[in-house]
Amino acid sequence: MDKAAVERRFPCGEVEEYITNYKVVIIIMRLFYLALAMWAFWHSRHGDIWNHLMIDYIVIVFCLWRIHHQGDPVVYICNKGIVIRRKAADFFERIDMVWDVEKYYNYIPYGNIVGFTANWEEIHVANLNDGGLMIISVDLQFLRYADKMRLLSIIDDRGHKDD
Repeated sequence: MDKAAVERRFPCGEVEEYITNYKVVIIIMRLFYLALAMWAFWHSRHGDIWNHLMIDYIVIVFCLWRIHHQGDPVVYICNKGIVIRRKAADFFERIDMVWDVEKYYNYIPYGNIVGFTANWEEIHVANLNDGGLMIISVDLQFLRYADKMRLLSIIDDRGHKDD
């Protein structure tokens, strides 16, 4: 999902910046998927049964797809709130995320954000209409520490503007 799609889909205002996972994590995961793809290619050269070859080629395509999407933004920082990618709840959602990743981004206004858990795997959001609390599972544990602190300071600054 790019900046234009975020601005078009959510009432978040203009996208100012986005945050991805830590570069070292991205590189390590790309190397892992590259090694897996190379193994599948090597294995396909020694196979002779067509269904084994097909599985190897499916693994190669999956690895190339994951290498390409490894550096996708996890959080978009916008004027009126953040757009954050939530974690898939089960295996079927994980498969659905392959084809329709836009469905897993959520817009949260700054004033509704209560905070994050200590391990950065959940965000707590207050529902201002009925006073409830919503917990959204996210994958933010692989962000850089500086990005986490910048995100917290932006949420704190902009969340209390109305007060």
